[in-house]
Amino acid sequence: MKLLRWLLLILLALLVISALAAPGFIGPKVEEVWKQQLSRMQGGSTTGYQRGWFGAETNTEVALQNGTTELHTEIHHGPLLLTSGGPRLGVIYSETRLDLEQLNPQLRAQLEGIYGRLQNSPLVLETLVLADNRVLNTLRLEPFKSSGDFGQLAFTGGEIAVSTDYSGAVLDGVIDLGSLTQMRDGVEVLFTEPLKGEFQLEPRRGGKAQLYLSLLRTERDSGPAELRDISLELDIEMLAAQTLKVVSDLQLPSVQSATPITSVRQQMTLPKIKAADLGHYLRVLLPVAERNWASDMRPPLRLQQQLVVESRNGPVLVDADIDWKGMKRPPRHRNGSALNQWLNPLVGSMTLSAAESALLQSPLVGQAMMLRQYGLLIEQNDELQMHLEVNRGRLEVNGQQLPPDLFLMALTGQF
Repeated sequence: MKLLRWLLLILLALLVISALAAPGFIGPKVEEVWKQQLSRMQGGSTTGYQRGWFGAETNTEVALQNGTTELHTEIHHGPLLLTSGGPRLGVIYSETRLDLEQLNPQLRAQLEGIYGRLQNSPLVLETLVLADNRVLNTLRLEPFKSSGDFGQLAFTGGEIAVSTDYSGAVLDGVIDLGSLTQMRDGVEVLFTEPLKGEFQLEPRRGGKAQLYLSLLRTERDSGPAELRDISLELDIEMLAAQTLKVVSDLQLPSVQSATPITSVRQQMTLPKIKAADLGHYLRVLLPVAERNWASDMRPPLRLQQQLVVESRNGPVLVDADIDWKGMKRPPRHRNGSALNQWLNPLVGSMTLSAAESALLQSPLVGQAMMLRQYGLLIEQNDELQMHLEVNRGRLEVNGQQLPPDLFLMALTGQF
């Protein structure tokens, strides 16, 4: 028994010595790998690396469109790591925060517009490298309450967690964003339940994502609206360098509002689009006070869409296949109308099919009656249908060529 006790004491001492000595061997390798990984990141460069026995600190300068900003990282060496979730066995644990003293002024103004005066970084990236070669990255978003012209806004916080191996060959992620509430003059104008989602990404091949929102409640001038069980599925395929194929499926299966609409489903495919152009058009979707369409619609866009709207008055279906060639310069009025010049870079088709009662009992009844009167909306089997074809300035409606300006006048009731 005495020998066994001594063996246990010796083993425990060896474990303690190993735990204390291991960071000294891990530290230099961590620094080497950190600088290797940083060299692969576009727009990032280290401004200092101070290594200690149990950890290290480093700053990273990141180039943005409107300047640079700095990130501060605290690195802890294994094998015993004290993480925000408790003790873990692993190789590295790090926490990266915005360096508030070196924060880009424009970025700081945007963040303080949401979080108020910044005392701490509202974004924290935690990285945990385990002994089995797995890397866990968790981006935490701090909760906030703010007031402004929009009223009072409150967010309960959230996180995006990504798991991968050391080479980054496959990324598996989970999204969990908290509820968002907007109040104006003591009245709730927006409320969402937490947003859940997951995604998988294979670099240079593509990935998939699913998002789910159980409840969105809003109050608008037209009345209250409540949407339940909203889902979005995305499938992204990498065709070539910086060129993607994107397929999306948006479903709103339960809609309650002042309108007769009961459900909506939109399926959309971008067969081939450059990553930069996709980012451009995603930014175009953001609400702004004034829109410069001549500038916003310059990049090319190929789009296929199927939209199904179910209502208490019947269904409405819209199929569209659009090949927008893009515009090198804004349209001018010198050589024909601006509308004709907008149609010159466009090739595509659109088919509208709707139950007669759905259009005649909707806010579009005026346009529907006008188009029906001029034979542009055809009645067939209790449905109203219209098929449009555009080929570089040439417009056909239901097989008949029509001047674009004339069609627009019929659509807006200006005959």
